[in-house]
Amino acid sequence: MLEEVISVSKSQRKSKTLSPSSDFTHDLPAVDSKISFLPFINYLKSKRPLVSETIERYYEYLIDKFESGDYLLNQVNNLHNEEQNGLLEMLTTSLFPLVTEHERISFALAAPYQFEVFYYSDSFKKMFIDEQEKHLLLPAGINTQQLKEIECSMIYDHVLEKFYGIKLNDSPELIYPVVDSATGLKRYYRLRYDPRFIDIHLKGNLPPIQNCAVCLNTFRILDLEKQLATMPLDLFEVEGFAVWVAEDVTVTQSLDAIKKILLRQNECDTGIINELKEAVHALVGLSEVEIGLIPFLKVNDELVLNDECSSYGIISKHWKSNNQDDVATFKMCMQFLNQMPQPIPISNLGEQMANHAPFLKHLYESGIKGYLIYPMQNSDGLLGMLELATVVPNIITYEVLTRLEPAMPLLSVAMLKNRDAFHNKIEKFIKEKFTALQQPVEWKFMEIAWDHFRSGDNGATIPNVAFDNVFPLYGAIDIRNSSHERSRAMQKDLEEHLLLIDDILYKLLQHLQLPLLEGLKFKNQTFLKSIKEIMTAEDEMRINEFLQHEVEPLFTHLQKNNKSVEDAMNNYFEMVNDNKSKLYHYRLEYEETLATINNAVLNSLEQQEEAVQKSYPHYFEKYRTDGVEYNIYIGQSIAPHHPFDLLYLKNIRLWQLRSMAEAARITNRLIPSLKVPLQTTQLILIHSQAISISFRRDERRFDVEGSYNIRYEVIKKRLDKAVIKDTQERLTQPGKIAMVYSNQKELQEYREYIDFLQNQNILKPGIELLELEELQGVRGLKAMRVEANLD
Repeated sequence: MLEEVISVSKSQRKSKTLSPSSDFTHDLPAVDSKISFLPFINYLKSKRPLVSETIERYYEYLIDKFESGDYLLNQVNNLHNEEQNGLLEMLTTSLFPLVTEHERISFALAAPYQFEVFYYSDSFKKMFIDEQEKHLLLPAGINTQQLKEIECSMIYDHVLEKFYGIKLNDSPELIYPVVDSATGLKRYYRLRYDPRFIDIHLKGNLPPIQNCAVCLNTFRILDLEKQLATMPLDLFEVEGFAVWVAEDVTVTQSLDAIKKILLRQNECDTGIINELKEAVHALVGLSEVEIGLIPFLKVNDELVLNDECSSYGIISKHWKSNNQDDVATFKMCMQFLNQMPQPIPISNLGEQMANHAPFLKHLYESGIKGYLIYPMQNSDGLLGMLELATVVPNIITYEVLTRLEPAMPLLSVAMLKNRDAFHNKIEKFIKEKFTALQQPVEWKFMEIAWDHFRSGDNGATIPNVAFDNVFPLYGAIDIRNSSHERSRAMQKDLEEHLLLIDDILYKLLQHLQLPLLEGLKFKNQTFLKSIKEIMTAEDEMRINEFLQHEVEPLFTHLQKNNKSVEDAMNNYFEMVNDNKSKLYHYRLEYEETLATINNAVLNSLEQQEEAVQKSYPHYFEKYRTDGVEYNIYIGQSIAPHHPFDLLYLKNIRLWQLRSMAEAARITNRLIPSLKVPLQTTQLILIHSQAISISFRRDERRFDVEGSYNIRYEVIKKRLDKAVIKDTQERLTQPGKIAMVYSNQKELQEYREYIDFLQNQNILKPGIELLELEELQGVRGLKAMRVEANLD
């Protein structure tokens, strides 16, 4: 009965031997390879005791058929006749039973370890054979070296497992991108090589495995050329046939494609979105579906509508940031996604759903029947949105959603990287056009940068950054007598320098008869006498000119042209060029002292200011002079989302007075450890009227605006010279805090702060109320002065 059934079935598939173009295969290593069905027959015989009676009878029939043609048991030279085609049809049916949908499996029978097929399914032909059916196609872009590695990997894997008991970890593969004729979408197939029906025989002596290029730790071939040299393929003979089976690996390849896109960190902006959409489309596998992918951007922690990002979406492609209706629709969509963060597949978009989510109304009216919206988010909120849309109803289902799931974590990372790229772009713009900014005012510059990019006009004038109605606070911790100490350090170092020159000139006169040297020595000694007691700015300038234009040129000439004094000249220039030599000793001590005091004050201010910043955001600008100066601006316009009240101004004024007392204590404690015993003075300018400030891009800092406000800036610059009226005493004194004010109300407010801090033992008892001599262009200033408790 079985024979009757099989005999009436005729194969419609023809066998044909095909290989790639010789351009690809002529440089591949040769192996003694024969097509034979003997290994397959032996395999069937080994399986007969393990199968049911019916299958056993089928195996017996196949064995009889193959054994009845003796020419099939050895090398096969001619496979192209009808009887043999029928046998091959039965062979493949035994390999791929009907329950596995035989006709849909893409397979081919191939010569052992050769890129040569002799029988293949119709689906294999469509994907891997050229239209003229003359050649086996290879993946686009593959080269001979890659083919060589694949072929050798397959052969050596078999050899090493059979003769050495080693299983290689290398598994190079043939991956084909194939355009699906039914959907027009790219899909990926991997050709899996099955060598079960191949026997391998040894024709010579095997080399020791230690001499080969196989790593015995990782079981990989480290050097293919060395492996071919120590274990050439002509040592082996292979017979049988292999089975190529095409596996759809679109999901894996699509995910790998997304990963490779993400690895290109410098390019992770909107330019990658089309590539991501293509990978997602392949993953979905539906040609009727359109893909949308929208990154969501944030400016000042609020989601904003960006025209470029919106253009990659479906629902948003026509939204414009300068259209109020579109912005309102965008906000409505964001609100919906925040309330419904889970993916929503809509198989049949109807009027009821469009009414429930009005931002979908445009899709419904344009004929969209199926729609999927998949929000992506992290702990900071929404990152972006993936969309699928189609005019065909009922094809967007939960099955499609399941296909997308593996890609969503990767797409979320892409959206996050895109947001980071946007923020980097904004920050770069701010740093180029403005400066590195403090957080309390950074939001304003973010808005300016966002408006600039949104306008798309790179040549547009960048608007001014200004804050109105802010209250200023100014403070200065100045180092008393710093100019005098600097001049004194310079005097001592120049004196040391002139003494060194005097000593060198004395030694030179012992070796050289140059009257010029006597003239230099006389001039040098004159300078030494002139700065013995005091050095003026004019003296410093004349001495530096003497060193640069008279001493140095002469010493340089002698260094190059007179061997007898070369060593002395070398020693001199080494000392001059070494800024740590004794010629710079006193200046180094002064600079180190200045840096120690400034660093201590700045660290104290920064630590204290960080705490007070939390009470109300404000701008704090500090800079070094001979000491430390700082400006503070506080007001509603700097922190629009934090309601402002005058209590925050009073709070920061009290903090400023306390911090000045702390600065006085810190610098006083440093005195025993300082190389130059410098002291500091503390000054506060009180200004109760709100002012306006704007950012000066040329100087990259904030400055006052308006003629009235400029008076405040003038007072600041002239206060350091202020003296008490009818005296020569300077207002600022070591260990004390001077506060300059203009009206009685300011005095009353600060007396409360002083009383409180005196009660806390931060300030010493007592207060001096003073009037100041008129400053240039400024009159009517008064001051109060208190003493810090330095203990």
